Amino acid sequence: MTDMDQSTEESGVKEFMNHIECREEIVEMIRQLRHTLHACPEISGEEVKTKATLQAFLKEHTTLELYPCGAGFYAAHREEGATEGIAFRADYDALALADGGAAHLCGHDGHAASLCAVALMLEGQQVGKNVFLLFQPAEETGAGAYPCTEIFKKKQIDEIYGIHNLPGYPFGQVLTRKGTFACGSEGMILGFHGKPTHAAYPENGISPATAVGKLLEAILDFQKFVHGEMVLCTVIGVQMGEKAFGAAASDAEVWLTLRAERSRDLEQLREQILQMAETLAKEYHLTLESAEQDVFPATENDDSCVEKVLAKCNGQVLEEPMRWSEDFGHYLKCCRGAFFGIGAGEECPALHTEHYEYPDELLSREAAAFVQLLTTP
Repeated sequence: MTDMDQSTEESGVKEFMNHIECREEIVEMIRQLRHTLHACPEISGEEVKTKATLQAFLKEHTTLELYPCGAGFYAAHREEGATEGIAFRADYDALALADGGAAHLCGHDGHAASLCAVALMLEGQQVGKNVFLLFQPAEETGAGAYPCTEIFKKKQIDEIYGIHNLPGYPFGQVLTRKGTFACGSEGMILGFHGKPTHAAYPENGISPATAVGKLLEAILDFQKFVHGEMVLCTVIGVQMGEKAFGAAASDAEVWLTLRAERSRDLEQLREQILQMAETLAKEYHLTLESAEQDVFPATENDDSCVEKVLAKCNGQVLEEPMRWSEDFGHYLKCCRGAFFGIGAGEECPALHTEHYEYPDELLSREAAAFVQLLTTP
């Protein structure tokens, strides 16, 4: 880029920033949109009304092109002659409740509404690059991001960014870190199968009880740090036999959540647990079945993109990775980028609790953080 080209681009971005700062009507439109989304929560994979609401809003208020992507979609802001592409992602699924319902207890309604605010801000503006706003379903189960990585095959995208609100941190403060922002995790289901028998003749059957007991005891050794980084195996539940006092237990399931700061450590932990289960099954003449569920890769940020977030958004360094998981890590395997948090207030109720709701006042702060990343390096 020549000095003249860079000067022209910087001037365009400055005009863009001045323009959006004067558009207070955007705040009310986005607040109303969030409340509409909040009132129709839908669990991962079933976000029909939510997706339709977002698309209808963008079609009504912008001229951005909408395209399908995985089970979600993206809105494209294109500029003639632009060769650089940047993507921003927001999720829009709600949290599944124990009673079979759903509720926006993680703030995805706010994330989606904030990304729509970015769309409104981009309307009719020149920022010197193509911008792709990616709206993704099914983050809570980890199933939404990977199919949406097809966007990188369709479009020239040089960087991708995502954001999540963080209760307990100062309101509006952007936080990120180099390396892992959020840990990788996955659910593991181990099924042990023996031989049924009458409870009066246990010697004629094969029980999984001893193998399961030894496995649960050994799991304590996997709650540790490897090279200073966390590796954790948590017992979620165990189911063995039935309340039928005339029949000895012959089948058992163990439910585990594996968690690690690095994807490589998560893979090693998976192999270690599985090998242990296979050894115990063989020792006690059991058959073993295993399955994975809710798989999230570690969200490992690109250093240069983290530096950009810290510089452009007046960010602070997050000292330790978040222990929770985020499927944004799938994007970071395909493209350089960064995931960051924005404080929802120190008194804001915690995510996934009954009193949590995304603060309306945070909508413009979240949108502004994305917009700041459109400025030149």
